[in-house]
Amino acid sequence: MNVKPEGWVWAGRLAAFAGLFIAFGLVLGFAVAVIAGLPGAEAMEAIDWRNVTPVLLAACAATWLLTSGIDRRPLSALGLRRGRPGLAELGSGALAGLAIVGAAILALVAPGWVSWSASAAPVLMGVKVSALLLAAAFTEELLFRGYPFRVLHVRFGPVPAVVATSVAFGLMHGANPGVTPLALVNLTLAGVLLGVAYWRSGSLWFVTGLHFGWNWVMAASGLPVSGLDVSISGLEAAVTGPVLWTGGAFGPEGALSITFVTALGTVWLWRVAGSRSRSGSRLSTTAGSPGAEGSSDARG
Repeated sequence: MNVKPEGWVWAGRLAAFAGLFIAFGLVLGFAVAVIAGLPGAEAMEAIDWRNVTPVLLAACAATWLLTSGIDRRPLSALGLRRGRPGLAELGSGALAGLAIVGAAILALVAPGWVSWSASAAPVLMGVKVSALLLAAAFTEELLFRGYPFRVLHVRFGPVPAVVATSVAFGLMHGANPGVTPLALVNLTLAGVLLGVAYWRSGSLWFVTGLHFGWNWVMAASGLPVSGLDVSISGLEAAVTGPVLWTGGAFGPEGALSITFVTALGTVWLWRVAGSRSRSGSRLSTTAGSPGAEGSSDARG
């Protein structure tokens, strides 16, 4: 029987997740800081294993403890399927992210607002930064579209879950370099896009791939990623168009052009990701389990 947790149990679950994440993050962050402070350590980049690893491990630990340890549900209940199905979902999500943001970049190329020059770039560096972008995307999806989304979805339904996690996702970027009000709106809309994709597909791997592809194509194009200089290729972008339409130093996510592309992408993903519901992978509107594998009752 599917039972929604009543009262304030949902708030206790979210508080427990936040508390565990912060506790693990502090311990792991301290350990990494000690290692990073050793003689010979390299200077930290905008995206670096030293600022990604502690957060990733803390998010994984909090998710596993609450999902498997407290709720006694498999991780597949969050849409983390093992093996080839999970890899296929990750890959298809990445292609969707490439297509959506690629369309936004093409919209800047058409009027001549962005051009590129090429220079040599170490292949291994590109692979390393790509791996870090994937790890960062997975971390943020665990934090916003993982366990917290499921708790809100079970208690209040999919729409409030999408809205709440999207606002939190947008606000999380409020301290990024060069952030603007339009950038925060766009990042909140990106949260809606990711939330809809998760709700409709039921796969956390799919939205992780979507998030990764979104960021990767900007980095590969030599454009800032949420205000951060994250380059993985030898391309150097020269942006000359109006800041309102190009995003300026913040990158495409601060542009009005991506506002429209994100809206269209959300509608597209509603249809594309929703087609997965025919195989039972869509999020239940009553039980809060992403996928048929996790359709047991939600214990309160």
